[in-house]
Amino acid sequence: MLINRLNTRKWLPEAEEALMLQIKGLRAEVKWIKHLPGCRLCQLEIELDVERYLGKHIAWFVDLESGEYWEKWDRTCPREKNYKIDNYWCQVQRYRETGTTEWPESETVKFILDRAKWAYKIEGKEIHLARQKLKLVRNWDFSEQCQQKFERLENKSSPFFF
Repeated sequence: MLINRLNTRKWLPEAEEALMLQIKGLRAEVKWIKHLPGCRLCQLEIELDVERYLGKHIAWFVDLESGEYWEKWDRTCPREKNYKIDNYWCQVQRYRETGTTEWPESETVKFILDRAKWAYKIEGKEIHLARQKLKLVRNWDFSEQCQQKFERLENKSSPFFF
């Protein structure tokens, strides 16, 4: 029991710092997601990343390789297959053939904005859970009940966040 308390004393400041950093990061991402619908430049940047690199370099919620996992995890996740997402390499071929890269049917930006709306809700829940965990860590009383509450909160977190 004493060893557990000593380990917990060491863990508490680390956990508090990690939770504060998580909240700060989530807030920044939420701010960016709110900014996204009104900024065509940001939309263009993400559109290029999705079309060229499958969305791996900008935001977790537009990564097409992980999309199937998220679609299975949360049924409200916008499905990639429901959108006509353009492809950079097809655009290059179209340009060589026609002199234009325009593809009027492309729904890449719509996909990005729909996924951003979906991610906004998840991030809001994660901020709430992280705040609850932080409150618990700051008021830690070394009881079994306190540990169980923390573990329950950990289990509620989405698989996107560690």
